[in-house]
Order: sequence, then structure tokens, then C-alpha cells
Amino acid sequence: MKRLIFIVLILAILLSFTACESHHQTTTPVETGKMPISMNIAPALQHGFNVTRVNVRITKGDFTDDMDMVIDSTTASGTFEELEIGTYAIDVEVYENELLIATGQGTGTVSPGQTTTVHITLQFVPGGLEIIINWGLPYEESRRVLFVGNSHTYYNSGVDFHVQNLLHEARPEWTIDIQAQTVGGYSLQDHYNNANTIDAIQNGNWDLVILQDNSEWPLLHPDLFYQYGAALDSVITHSGALTGFYMTWAWRYRPEMYIPTRNAYNYLGAYLDALVTPCGIAFHNSIEADSTIVLHDADFSHASLYGTYLVSCTFLASIWNINPMSNPYIPVGISHTVAAFLQEIAWTTVQNYNNGKSERTLDNLLRNKEFRISHPEEFTLLLAM
Repeated sequence: MKRLIFIVLILAILLSFTACESHHQTTTPVETGKMPISMNIAPALQHGFNVTRVNVRITKGDFTDDMDMVIDSTTASGTFEELEIGTYAIDVEVYENELLIATGQGTGTVSPGQTTTVHITLQFVPGGLEIIINWGLPYEESRRVLFVGNSHTYYNSGVDFHVQNLLHEARPEWTIDIQAQTVGGYSLQDHYNNANTIDAIQNGNWDLVILQDNSEWPLLHPDLFYQYGAALDSVITHSGALTGFYMTWAWRYRPEMYIPTRNAYNYLGAYLDALVTPCGIAFHNSIEADSTIVLHDADFSHASLYGTYLVSCTFLASIWNINPMSNPYIPVGISHTVAAFLQEIAWTTVQNYNNGKSERTLDNLLRNKEFRISHPEEFTLLLAM
């Protein structure tokens, strides 16, 4: 009898220990993070809107949550708590009483111990027309701009030269200074290790520094592209400037370069929360729409004058939200008809890129042109997370 009782006790102890172990394993805390959001609503107020409600919804797989942000004077803010680590889709709705005045979409990533800034494009909703606005975009205030790159920047008198001329025609009242620091064949790694480049960035009092890597590096050496893009971004940020990236294009007979180049620049721009100017996408859209306009030089990799002008118009649209259509600056050698085509490609590419639509032919871009506003006023929404 005593032996039976002893066996029962041993079994009870073992079962109790197993249960404790099981309980311990199933209650290990899941790593979570916060998503604080602060939105500047002053631009909406300045344009006659009385913002009474800002609703933000986040979604990740089967999970969804939403909140009405607290409105305090010119700011709407709130925090999502105890979120699993990962990327969430974000939807924003802005109301004046019961009237929906703006909507927007974007993404945000929750990472432990880190803060991320996410730009979301809002659309006003007046009478069914979409007016693209960007509240809080900082690049429009850039007056001193430095391009850092290689021959893809300095070909055909230089992208900086053509951008300066386009901007002067569009905003003659501005005092602008656009320069370039270029060396043929250079990569971002080369520039980071070049004292002249670092000195130019640190001591130029720039508003914006735009980086252009060797056109093959995002394909052949993506690790170096990311590493030195981030390293130069750190130098630029510490100098007090903003960082931008100049997305290059696929070579004429290597169209397979397009997607990996595009994706690499998009990733690095998102990772660093930096501007990406979609020049490579503009090239792609132009060729899809009319391949008779030859954007490549005779070596099939560099830009022809047409290509450089398209790139320059894309920068005008991307950095300053200025529509290049009807801009009177046209380089000698380009007809007004071709210039108008390239201006339209640049503008529609940037507008669709900012709305997450990177591959569109000209016909698709202009299909509903009669319903679009030619010169919408543009502002900025900044979600600081």
C-alpha cells in the first residue's frame, strides 16, 4: 500500500512539473511595439476646412484596428499600442462633420526601439474629382541642391544644368543654386571614400543632396548599394540637408535591368525615408508609349539629350511638385512636340509613382485626362511614427 501511494505521489509531482513547463512555454511574451502617429492638419485649416475627425485604420493580415485621433489645434495624434512587429497597411479618412474631405493610404512598419516616418498621399474629395495633395512634403522648399553621381548625371551638359533652367522658368522669383559633384564611373562607395565629395556635402549648406549610383551596382552589388547609400545618407543628414535618390534606367538592350533597379531604389528610399525620383520608370513609360523617341545615347547606356531632358523634367515634378508641361525651357535640338511628350511623361509618371502605380503607359496615364485637374494645388501630409 505504501508503495502504491509513493508511486501516485511521484506521478503527481511529474504531472505538476510538466504542467508548469507547458504553461511557461505557452506564455512567453510576444514582442510588440507602438505606432505613434502625429498629423499636421494646419494646411487643411488654412484652406477653409474645419477638421472635426481624423480616423486611422491599420491592417496586417487578419488583424485590423482603428482609432479617431485626438485633435488639438493644428495637430491630430494618437498611438496604437501592443502591435506585433511588422508592416501594416494604413488608411486615413479626414472629415468635416459628416463630410469626408480627404482620404489616403500608405504603410508603416513597427520595429522595437525604432521610429519610422511615413509619407501618405491624401486626395481631397470635392464633387468626385481627385485633387492630389501632399501635406508636409519637405522637398518643395529646396533651393540649394547638390547632385552626387557619375556620367549619368553630367552627360549632355548635366542634369543639374537642365533642372536649374526648368526651375528658373517655372519659379523665376526663387534664388536657386543647383550643382553637381560627379566623377565618371563612380559608385556611391567611391563617393563615400572621396574626401572631395564628403567635403562638398558637409560644407555646401545644401537643402537637398541627390545620390546616383553606378547604374549596374543595384543589380551586381546590392549590398554595397544599400550600405553606402545609408552611409552617405548619414553624412547628408548630419550636414542638415535632406537625402534624395536618382533612380537610373535599364540600358537599351538590357531591359531586364529595369525591375531590379527600380526595386532597389524603392527599397532604399523606403528604408531611409528618402525621396526617390523615378527617372528609370519615366524611361520605361516613355519607351512603352513611343519607342521612336530614342532616350539612349549611341553607347546604349547613357541618356541621349531626349533622355536627359526627360530626367530633368522628372526631377522638377518629383522634388518641387511643379508640372513641367508647357515649361518654355527646351534645349536646342528638341522639338516642341517631343518636348511636350516628354514633359507629359515626366509629370504623369511622378503622379502615379506617388500613388503607388509605377508602371503605366502614356495611353493609360491619360485615359481619364478630361476628369483630372491640370494644375492642382499641392500640399503635404506627414505621418510621424
